[in-house]
Amino acid sequence: MGKIKVMGDTLINKIAAGEVVEKIANVVKELVENSIDAESKNIKIELLESGVKLIRVVDDGIGMSKDDAILCFSRHATSKIKSENDLYFINTLGFRGEALAAISAVSNTVLDTYDSKESTYVRVKAGKIIEEKIGSMRRGTIIEVTELFYNTPARLKFLKSLHTELANSVSFIEKIALSHPDISFELINDEKQVLKTSGSGDLYKTIHEIFGINTTKNMIQINAENYDYVISGYISNLNIAKSSRNNMITLVNGRVVSNTSVIRTIKDAYHRVLADNKYPIVVINIETDPTLIDVNIHPTKQDIKFSKLESLTDLLFNTIRDALNNSDNTFKSYKEVSYNTPIINEEFDEYSINPTINEEVNEERKIEEIRLNFDSPVYDEESVKREQKLIHPVGLALGTFLIAEDEDTMYMFDIHAADERANYEKIVDAINAKQVYTTKMLIPLTLEYSHNEFMNIKENISELNDLGFEIEEFGKNTFRVLSHPTWIKEGFENDSIKKIFELIGEFKGKFDKAKFTDSMAASIACKMSVKANTHISFEEQERIIDNLFKCKFPYTCPHGRPTHIKYPLYELEKMFKRVNFSKENAFDE
Repeated sequence: MGKIKVMGDTLINKIAAGEVVEKIANVVKELVENSIDAESKNIKIELLESGVKLIRVVDDGIGMSKDDAILCFSRHATSKIKSENDLYFINTLGFRGEALAAISAVSNTVLDTYDSKESTYVRVKAGKIIEEKIGSMRRGTIIEVTELFYNTPARLKFLKSLHTELANSVSFIEKIALSHPDISFELINDEKQVLKTSGSGDLYKTIHEIFGINTTKNMIQINAENYDYVISGYISNLNIAKSSRNNMITLVNGRVVSNTSVIRTIKDAYHRVLADNKYPIVVINIETDPTLIDVNIHPTKQDIKFSKLESLTDLLFNTIRDALNNSDNTFKSYKEVSYNTPIINEEFDEYSINPTINEEVNEERKIEEIRLNFDSPVYDEESVKREQKLIHPVGLALGTFLIAEDEDTMYMFDIHAADERANYEKIVDAINAKQVYTTKMLIPLTLEYSHNEFMNIKENISELNDLGFEIEEFGKNTFRVLSHPTWIKEGFENDSIKKIFELIGEFKGKFDKAKFTDSMAASIACKMSVKANTHISFEEQERIIDNLFKCKFPYTCPHGRPTHIKYPLYELEKMFKRVNFSKENAFDE
């Protein structure tokens, strides 16, 4: 007798469950997506012990007939696709027909649904229907999952802590709510409301309901399109940053996805304006023809393939970079007064609890106030010139921080970061200029390397020649530099040239000129900028301020640290209790 046997349905379903249902958040995801596909406008998710004891999803969708309610627990049973051709025109969140079969195979599942004609109650355990009767006659669907993983103890054992499991579910509901702002979502855990959105259809308001007012006031709206894609949504300015990419939310045709190339492009758009270990908050919806994408590459449908990826990444990068360049990214010296602010799970950088929502009237008023501020132009060339002209230095504090003022604002500059930004942009402009200016070295610089290093540098030596370096081989594994471009600051020639040779020697394979230019400009700008704890003259202080505000992006150094912080007069007066907060607490002055 042969060794190969066909597995039984129970074993097949358990294996399938392992692919689709890895954690509690996967169950929540599949059930909520079914509710969305059922045209629900209000979806309520109730959990007990973060979902370990109970997961209940209640919606007001179109419901199911009796036949569909029974058939939906079968593998590969779906109403979303009917032929192979439909795979290329998927407009629903679910389509594989595996979720309910996988979930019910490892749990006790109850379905109560009503489609306005007939009401059905079905209970399934370990993939087998064990009860069927008339349901509650309530429009929509209620589905309950209990005893999750009771028959797969290994998977139950490897569930995370209750806090982590809840954080994962909250993270998903936040993202799905942002992808469908026209649907009201409510998440309850252990009879306590964790999250609620209004379903207003306003993405900006939904961002406020999830992240709070401080984040909302620091979001920038984006809209752009090309022949293949339309993108819209909001991106954070530099006042808001996270330590993980969990809040970089990308949506494709309403589906929450995470594509490595898209995430990398968004992060690259913040390159040199946000620190490398920090990530923005973004909510970007990408609309495209379904034939240009493939969502059928993973059981959880969380990744996606784009047939014209370069067209999308170019559009994303240019749109985000332009939006950042044309917005006020000045770091504030004070924190905005916030309400409805979530408590953050530091380990996962996720919002885990959302306290009570304020009254609808007050919330609407605050949203409109934010909109008025947001819609006003906050950055243009004339305002920078005006700011540059009015700001004058007052003095240096602790050898590092330059204090300055205009008629109604105090500023604090990091002298190294500010000088570094100005030098960085000067170098980039000089490198990109058509005319190359060079100067001879008084004493040629000799650089000796190992054989491997020498060969790596030699492979791309023509790139250095194009920049204005005159280089010759000088003995074994040695170069001699005879001249260099004039943008290398006098007195910093040797250190700068050594760093440039080191950077070009790090490239393996295909040379990336843009990446090399950017890294070189940032490294050289750092070396040639005034150092912290350096006492500089009043004239030098003026030079730093003037040069900074001539920059295209004066807000951060090339490494993403702020160049200056604003202290508006009103905020200073509040700090020193000079503002009349109320008649009862008014000061006499």
